[in-house]
Amino acid sequence: MTLQKKVYEKQATGVVGDFADNSPKRVAAYVVRANSDKNPLIGCACTLKDKDNEAQIGGSGSFAGVIVGPKQYALATLETTLELPDGSLAQVCSMGRVYVVSKNAVKPGYVAAFDPATGELYAYADAAAATEAEHSLIAGARFMFYESEAGEPAILELNS
Repeated sequence: MTLQKKVYEKQATGVVGDFADNSPKRVAAYVVRANSDKNPLIGCACTLKDKDNEAQIGGSGSFAGVIVGPKQYALATLETTLELPDGSLAQVCSMGRVYVVSKNAVKPGYVAAFDPATGELYAYADAAAATEAEHSLIAGARFMFYESEAGEPAILELNS
């Protein structure tokens, strides 16, 4: 047995892709497609594709939502992962409070944006900063409740 070498200051708050509370939610099922060589990840942003009931991670179409439901997917591995196979049927949330991971630091009230190539989420103080970084702003989406560092869970409120 090894000794504990790290002491965390914050209590774990939630699992990426889980809902943060019992506020109203809107979730739809989509076949989620990869964008380039990047497979869909739970907690990443998706846009609608031309076909009915198809979405892709990232992209430049209409915002579909964020992939949720991390405990419901049957994967072909026993390893823990948030990655889904290309073409998976996934729940995509367009309204609700969801645990996500931002690629940069988050403060309450920051707006949310995503990388069109990967669907990864970013937090910005205002819409102008997101536009300057060439990320797609998610209309009506804000980070809530507490600060978190890059790569740590944060709560994103989606209002469609």
